[in-house]
Amino acid sequence: MDRMVAIPALVPNWIGGRELAADGGDTLPKLSPHDGREICRLTRSHEPDVRCAVAAAVAAHASWSRETPIRRGEILYAVADAMARRRDELAEVVALETGKSPASARGETDGAVALGRFMAGEGQRMYGRTTTSGMADRYASTVRQPIGVAGLIIAANTPIANVAWKVFPALVCGNAAVLKAAEDTPLTAWLLAAIAHDAGVPAGVLNVVQGLGAEAGEPLVAHPDVAVLSFTGSTAVGRRIAQIAGARLARV
Repeated sequence: MDRMVAIPALVPNWIGGRELAADGGDTLPKLSPHDGREICRLTRSHEPDVRCAVAAAVAAHASWSRETPIRRGEILYAVADAMARRRDELAEVVALETGKSPASARGETDGAVALGRFMAGEGQRMYGRTTTSGMADRYASTVRQPIGVAGLIIAANTPIANVAWKVFPALVCGNAAVLKAAEDTPLTAWLLAAIAHDAGVPAGVLNVVQGLGAEAGEPLVAHPDVAVLSFTGSTAVGRRIAQIAGARLARV
Protein backbone atom coordinates (compact mmCIF):
# COMPACT_ATOMS: atom_id res chain seq x y z
CA MET A 1 0.00 0.00 0.00
CA ASP A 2 1.33 3.45 -0.90
CA ARG A 3 2.13 5.75 1.98
CA MET A 4 0.11 8.91 2.45
CA VAL A 5 3.12 10.75 3.90
CA ALA A 6 6.30 11.35 1.94
CA ILE A 7 9.01 10.27 4.37
CA PRO A 8 12.04 12.56 4.12
CA ALA A 9 15.47 11.02 3.73
CA LEU A 10 16.57 13.19 6.68
CA VAL A 11 14.21 14.29 9.44
CA PRO A 12 15.33 17.85 10.20
CA ASN A 13 15.07 20.14 13.16
CA TRP A 14 12.32 22.74 13.04
CA ILE A 15 13.75 26.05 14.25
CA GLY A 16 12.36 29.53 13.73
CA GLY A 17 9.85 28.29 11.18
CA ARG A 18 12.51 26.56 9.06
CA GLU A 19 13.73 23.01 8.58
CA LEU A 20 17.41 22.81 9.53
CA ALA A 21 20.04 20.11 9.63
CA ALA A 22 22.40 19.89 12.58
CA ASP A 23 25.12 22.50 12.76
CA GLY A 24 27.76 19.79 12.34
CA GLY A 25 25.76 17.78 9.80
CA ASP A 26 25.56 14.71 12.06
CA THR A 27 22.75 12.20 11.59
CA LEU A 28 21.38 9.03 13.17
CA PRO A 29 19.47 6.11 11.64
CA LYS A 30 15.78 5.65 12.33
CA LEU A 31 15.11 1.92 12.20
CA SER A 32 11.78 0.23 11.66
CA PRO A 33 10.43 -1.60 14.73
CA HIS A 34 8.75 -4.01 12.31
CA ASP A 35 11.79 -5.41 10.50
CA GLY A 36 14.87 -3.42 11.57
CA ARG A 37 15.44 -1.75 8.21
CA GLU A 38 16.40 1.91 8.03
CA ILE A 39 13.36 4.10 7.40
CA CYS A 40 15.29 7.38 7.21
CA ARG A 41 17.97 9.40 8.99
CA LEU A 42 17.32 11.94 11.72
CA THR A 43 19.24 15.06 12.61
CA ARG A 44 21.73 14.49 15.44
CA SER A 45 21.60 17.78 17.30
CA HIS A 46 24.13 19.08 19.80
CA GLU A 47 24.41 22.14 22.03
CA PRO A 48 24.80 24.68 19.16
CA ASP A 49 21.53 23.48 17.64
CA VAL A 50 19.78 23.73 21.00
CA ARG A 51 21.11 27.25 21.49
CA CYS A 52 19.74 28.20 18.07
CA ALA A 53 16.31 26.78 18.90
CA VAL A 54 16.14 28.51 22.28
CA ALA A 55 17.19 31.82 20.70
CA ALA A 56 14.36 31.46 18.18
CA ALA A 57 11.91 30.76 20.99
CA VAL A 58 13.11 33.75 23.04
CA ALA A 59 12.67 36.03 20.02
CA ALA A 60 9.18 34.71 19.26
CA HIS A 61 7.98 34.76 22.87
CA ALA A 62 7.84 38.55 23.04
CA SER A 63 5.03 38.88 20.50
CA TRP A 64 3.32 35.52 21.21
CA SER A 65 2.96 36.35 24.92
CA ARG A 66 1.27 39.65 24.01
CA GLU A 67 -1.44 37.90 22.01
CA THR A 68 -4.65 37.54 24.02
CA PRO A 69 -5.25 34.04 25.42
CA ILE A 70 -8.39 33.87 23.28
CA ARG A 71 -6.40 34.57 20.11
CA ARG A 72 -3.79 31.99 21.05
CA GLY A 73 -6.60 29.52 21.59
CA GLU A 74 -8.05 30.28 18.17
CA ILE A 75 -4.71 29.55 16.51
CA LEU A 76 -4.29 26.33 18.45
CA TYR A 77 -7.83 25.27 17.61
CA ALA A 78 -6.85 25.67 13.96
CA VAL A 79 -3.88 23.37 14.64
CA ALA A 80 -6.16 20.75 16.20
CA ASP A 81 -8.54 21.00 13.25
CA ALA A 82 -5.63 20.54 10.83
CA MET A 83 -4.52 17.49 12.82
CA ALA A 84 -8.04 16.08 12.51
CA ARG A 85 -8.04 16.61 8.75
CA ARG A 86 -4.68 14.84 8.51
CA ARG A 87 -5.54 12.20 11.06
CA ASP A 88 -4.77 9.27 8.77
CA GLU A 89 -1.35 10.69 7.87
CA LEU A 90 -0.45 11.25 11.52
CA ALA A 91 -1.65 7.78 12.47
CA GLU A 92 0.33 6.26 9.62
CA VAL A 93 3.52 7.87 10.91
CA VAL A 94 2.80 6.81 14.51
CA ALA A 95 2.27 3.20 13.40
CA LEU A 96 5.38 3.27 11.21
CA GLU A 97 7.61 4.61 13.97
CA THR A 98 6.30 2.69 16.97
CA GLY A 99 5.14 -0.62 15.52
CA LYS A 100 1.60 -0.05 16.80
CA SER A 101 -1.38 -1.36 14.92
CA PRO A 102 -3.12 1.14 12.62
CA ALA A 103 -6.19 1.06 14.86
CA SER A 104 -4.13 1.86 17.96
CA ALA A 105 -2.31 4.66 16.14
CA ARG A 106 -5.59 6.18 14.99
CA GLY A 107 -6.96 6.04 18.53
CA GLU A 108 -3.91 7.80 19.90
CA THR A 109 -4.15 10.45 17.18
CA ASP A 110 -7.83 11.05 17.96
CA GLY A 111 -6.89 11.51 21.62
CA ALA A 112 -4.24 14.06 20.68
CA VAL A 113 -6.77 16.01 18.61
CA ALA A 114 -9.26 16.00 21.50
CA LEU A 115 -6.57 17.22 23.89
CA GLY A 116 -5.58 19.97 21.46
CA ARG A 117 -9.16 21.20 21.21
CA PHE A 118 -9.63 21.12 24.96
CA MET A 119 -6.44 23.08 25.65
CA ALA A 120 -7.26 25.57 22.89
CA GLY A 121 -10.48 26.23 24.81
CA GLU A 122 -8.43 27.13 27.87
CA GLY A 123 -7.75 30.41 26.10
CA GLN A 124 -11.32 31.29 27.11
CA ARG A 125 -10.69 30.28 30.72
CA MET A 126 -7.37 31.88 31.68
CA TYR A 127 -8.81 32.87 35.01
CA GLY A 128 -7.07 34.52 37.95
CA ARG A 129 -8.38 34.51 41.49
CA THR A 130 -9.55 37.23 43.84
CA THR A 131 -9.38 36.70 47.60
CA THR A 132 -9.86 38.68 50.77
CA SER A 133 -7.00 40.54 52.42
CA GLY A 134 -5.85 40.84 56.00
CA MET A 135 -5.94 44.62 55.57
CA ALA A 136 -9.15 46.62 55.66
CA ASP A 137 -10.56 47.85 52.34
CA ARG A 138 -8.10 45.73 50.37
CA TYR A 139 -8.28 42.55 48.32
CA ALA A 140 -5.68 40.27 46.75
CA SER A 141 -5.76 38.96 43.20
CA THR A 142 -3.70 36.73 40.96
CA VAL A 143 -3.10 37.20 37.25
CA ARG A 144 -1.82 34.37 35.05
CA GLN A 145 1.17 35.30 32.93
CA PRO A 146 3.45 33.33 30.57
CA ILE A 147 6.66 32.03 32.11
CA GLY A 148 8.87 32.29 28.99
CA VAL A 149 10.49 29.47 27.04
CA ALA A 150 9.30 25.95 27.85
CA GLY A 151 11.65 23.01 27.30
CA LEU A 152 9.59 19.90 26.45
CA ILE A 153 11.12 16.40 26.45
CA ILE A 154 8.99 13.41 25.50
CA ALA A 155 9.04 9.64 25.36
CA ALA A 156 8.36 7.50 22.28
CA ASN A 157 5.65 5.18 23.58
CA THR A 158 2.75 7.49 22.67
CA PRO A 159 4.45 10.04 20.41
CA ILE A 160 1.57 12.14 19.08
CA ALA A 161 -0.19 12.14 22.46
CA ASN A 162 3.02 13.11 24.25
CA VAL A 163 3.58 16.00 21.85
CA ALA A 164 0.01 17.26 22.28
CA TRP A 165 0.07 16.92 26.07
CA LYS A 166 3.05 19.24 26.25
CA VAL A 167 2.84 21.60 23.28
CA PHE A 168 -0.79 22.75 23.53
CA PRO A 169 -0.72 23.70 27.25
CA ALA A 170 2.63 25.49 26.91
CA LEU A 171 1.53 27.53 23.90
CA VAL A 172 -1.99 28.47 24.98
CA CYS A 173 -0.51 29.97 28.15
CA GLY A 174 1.69 32.24 26.04
CA ASN A 175 5.00 30.42 26.31
CA ALA A 176 7.24 29.63 23.35
CA ALA A 177 8.52 26.06 23.24
CA VAL A 178 11.49 23.94 22.30
CA LEU A 179 10.47 20.30 21.97
CA LYS A 180 13.19 17.68 22.14
CA ALA A 181 11.68 14.85 20.09
CA ALA A 182 12.18 11.24 21.10
CA GLU A 183 14.90 9.75 18.92
CA ASP A 184 12.71 6.70 18.22
CA THR A 185 9.81 8.82 16.91
CA PRO A 186 11.32 11.81 15.10
CA LEU A 187 8.83 11.82 12.22
CA THR A 188 5.79 12.39 14.43
CA ALA A 189 7.25 15.55 15.99
CA TRP A 190 8.45 16.78 12.59
CA LEU A 191 5.04 16.31 10.99
CA LEU A 192 3.18 18.00 13.84
CA ALA A 193 5.54 20.98 13.71
CA ALA A 194 4.86 21.34 9.99
CA ILE A 195 1.10 21.13 10.56
CA ALA A 196 1.29 23.75 13.33
CA HIS A 197 3.31 26.08 11.13
CA ASP A 198 0.86 25.74 8.23
CA ALA A 199 -2.08 26.32 10.61
CA GLY A 200 -0.74 29.70 11.72
CA VAL A 201 1.57 29.18 14.71
CA PRO A 202 4.15 31.97 14.27
CA ALA A 203 7.75 31.08 13.43
CA GLY A 204 9.80 30.41 16.54
CA VAL A 205 6.85 29.76 18.84
CA LEU A 206 7.23 25.99 18.40
CA ASN A 207 10.69 24.60 17.71
CA VAL A 208 11.64 20.93 17.43
CA VAL A 209 15.13 19.57 18.06
CA GLN A 210 15.97 16.01 17.04
CA GLY A 211 18.68 13.84 18.54
CA LEU A 212 19.81 11.97 21.63
CA GLY A 213 19.01 12.86 25.21
CA ALA A 214 22.58 13.36 26.38
CA GLU A 215 23.48 15.44 23.33
CA ALA A 216 20.33 17.51 22.76
CA GLY A 217 18.09 17.04 25.79
CA GLU A 218 20.68 17.84 28.43
CA PRO A 219 21.76 21.16 26.84
CA LEU A 220 18.07 22.11 26.71
CA VAL A 221 17.66 21.40 30.42
CA ALA A 222 20.81 23.36 31.25
CA HIS A 223 20.07 26.40 29.07
CA PRO A 224 19.59 29.51 31.27
CA ASP A 225 16.87 30.93 29.00
CA VAL A 226 14.61 27.87 29.40
CA ALA A 227 12.32 28.94 32.22
CA VAL A 228 10.23 25.79 32.68
CA LEU A 229 10.78 22.13 31.83
CA SER A 230 8.26 19.36 31.24
CA PHE A 231 9.53 15.78 30.96
CA THR A 232 7.96 12.39 30.35
CA GLY A 233 10.30 9.41 30.50
CA SER A 234 12.32 7.20 32.79
CA THR A 235 13.00 7.74 36.49
CA ALA A 236 16.75 7.78 35.87
CA VAL A 237 16.51 10.58 33.31
CA GLY A 238 14.02 12.42 35.50
CA ARG A 239 16.53 12.42 38.35
CA ARG A 240 19.22 13.78 36.01
CA ILE A 241 16.90 16.54 34.81
CA ALA A 242 15.98 17.46 38.38
CA GLN A 243 19.67 17.66 39.27
CA ILE A 244 20.58 19.96 36.36
CA ALA A 245 17.44 22.10 36.60
CA GLY A 246 17.71 22.38 40.37
CA ALA A 247 21.20 23.82 40.12
CA ARG A 248 19.76 26.90 38.38
CA LEU A 249 16.35 26.83 40.15
CA ALA A 250 14.45 26.20 36.93
CA ARG A 251 10.82 25.18 37.22
CA VAL A 252 10.14 21.53 36.42
